[in-house]
Amino acid sequence: MSELMVFKANELAVSRYDLTEHETKLILCCVAFLNPTIEKPTREQRTVSFSYQQYAKLMNISRENAYGALVKATRNLMTRTVEVRNPLIKGFEIFQWTNYAKFSSEKLELVFSEDILPYLFQIKKFIKYNLEHVKSFENKYSMRIYEWLLKELTQKKTHMANIEISLEEFKFMLVLENNYPEFKRLNQWVLKTIVKDLNTYSNIKLAIDKRGRPVDTLIFQCELDKQIDLVSEIAKKSATDNGSQIPKTMHSSDQVLHNQLKETLHNALMSKIQLNSFEAKFLSDMQSKFDLNGSFSWLTQKQRTTLDNILAKYRRS
Repeated sequence: MSELMVFKANELAVSRYDLTEHETKLILCCVAFLNPTIEKPTREQRTVSFSYQQYAKLMNISRENAYGALVKATRNLMTRTVEVRNPLIKGFEIFQWTNYAKFSSEKLELVFSEDILPYLFQIKKFIKYNLEHVKSFENKYSMRIYEWLLKELTQKKTHMANIEISLEEFKFMLVLENNYPEFKRLNQWVLKTIVKDLNTYSNIKLAIDKRGRPVDTLIFQCELDKQIDLVSEIAKKSATDNGSQIPKTMHSSDQVLHNQLKETLHNALMSKIQLNSFEAKFLSDMQSKFDLNGSFSWLTQKQRTTLDNILAKYRRS
């Protein structure tokens, strides 16, 4: 399974935007390449760069198809906006996802806009998931609903719930106010495809019920595989108020070690360094166990020595 993890502020999970399937996947891929622990990201740190071959392998498509999909999606992204509600001003903000892109012979370089940074870096309340769970979705709305359900489950501190939303709010979030005036069409072309995608590819099992005549409320009956991804975040929520946060209360030495670990894994994903098979598996295991425990207190002396040696090796490279 891919080790690419997506971190997004809760506000983005319920924001209002309309991207195509390929545009959504490109954004998620780029977000997964970011290091969300950086406090004040520079332009370089909000820049994502990857080869067409990397993207093709990640999305299980040919290099030629990857290049064509990236060109089209990137051009469109330059004109796309996202609308986020801001309770501080009792209104909303509208800004672009990205504001610069460069295509070379082998790779794409994409720069996130400054306005979106508060929703991608040092976020207090967030969703976290493995890109593997959504990259095969066949419908753009499936990705939106997956993130929304993940946010709701995290806030409720549970892995199973019935989540209700008014039909009006649902259509507003997905920019569908002027589409599918008849519920049976919405059910056929949107709701059923969402259920199929999540049940086939993701770690959430879903059924959708309705209420009202005419229908005015949707009820999402969902269950998250609690052995994957968010189990650690849900557990950690009991020690925080109103949401998870990227660990900042751990011992300072743990914080430094974790930052070095994330940076090394990030550099490996970006092909800046080349880990051997043992190093890649060992570091991945260390990251997974850290996610489950929220610290490195479980490390044995041998594990600590091995971890320190690997991280030191690539700090020098």
